[in-house]
Amino acid sequence: MRTALELLDAGWKALVKELGLADALRYKTLFQPGRGDYAAEREGLFGQMTFEDWERELSAWEARKGGKGESPGPRT
Repeated sequence: MRTALELLDAGWKALVKELGLADALRYKTLFQPGRGDYAAEREGLFGQMTFEDWERELSAWEARKGGKGESPGPRT
């Protein structure tokens, strides 16, 4: 099994080989480290919402928006 460093090195070499240096660099810039605490944010947004609650909310949103437009999300 490769170490994390070996895996990063192999991955970078594969990107450069397949995409070329310029596009590999452009690809790398698309990924930025996240900020904040996703678990806490998710809890704040969705709380104790069940899958069935989410499904109902999504269906209601799709009916209101016709499946187009703004992103669905919890109503506040």
